[in-house]
Amino acid sequence: MKIFVKEVVNSIKHIGAIAPSSKYLANNIIKHIDFNENQVILEFGCGNGAITKQILKKMPLSSRLISLEINDPFLKHCEDKFKVYDNFEIYNHSAIEFDLLLQKLEIEKVDYLVSSLPLAILPKVDLDILFKKIPQYLINDGSFLQYQYSLNKYKFLKSVFDNVKLGFTPINLPPAFIYRCT
Repeated sequence: MKIFVKEVVNSIKHIGAIAPSSKYLANNIIKHIDFNENQVILEFGCGNGAITKQILKKMPLSSRLISLEINDPFLKHCEDKFKVYDNFEIYNHSAIEFDLLLQKLEIEKVDYLVSSLPLAILPKVDLDILFKKIPQYLINDGSFLQYQYSLNKYKFLKSVFDNVKLGFTPINLPPAFIYRCT
């Protein structure tokens, strides 16, 4: 919690949250993941690792979690916190150019993409670039999982994905909406 508070004060424009994700939010997100062998899960913005931790607890060793984090203190925190997991990789890499990293890692598609990006404060041009790519990198029955603190991106996500289901986690600060997009 201490690192989170410090980084919110220093980087509120990039973090978009006032508190770390609760275990209830993390569990409500990962319940939408069918954990199977040999999957690739991509995570945008692991922050202090609340959701990352729950993914790694459930994910088989044959699967791979690739997390992107541009905040150096969060990156170092998660590198240290999850170094015992051989199937965890973290990169100081922008989500906007996630495709370049996947190409470098020779990954054509991912099974799930879990996002903690603050969509409400991202510039429209960045959203357009990002969401033009995301569906192309999901396997046919893959899912994009996103949480937000408002419903203001529902129409936007409906314009990108065929199916958008909405969930809600009241036990989080602030309460959060979960978008499951396929």
